[in-house]
Amino acid sequence: MPASIGTGTSQAYQPSLSSARTEKAAAQAEAAKIRQSEAVAETVKRQANFSSNRAEVLSRQAEQMENRVQSQDPGKGLGGQVDITV
Repeated sequence: MPASIGTGTSQAYQPSLSSARTEKAAAQAEAAKIRQSEAVAETVKRQANFSSNRAEVLSRQAEQMENRVQSQDPGKGLGGQVDITV
């Protein structure tokens, strides 16, 4: 029976492989976390650009409306030609 004890090439516990797996898993988790952070940052950047562009469009539209109101001559309208007094 003592001849069978300790023979063979496998070990019950291999700390170097376990540590390597743990480090590899940690590195993969960190890489995934970095990719996710980059994706979130890109999404936020796109949303900020969209909001900025939308604000510029609305500002131009408001300016155009103000210019139209200012350019209208109230004397040339129908109200200047029709007497509506009662």
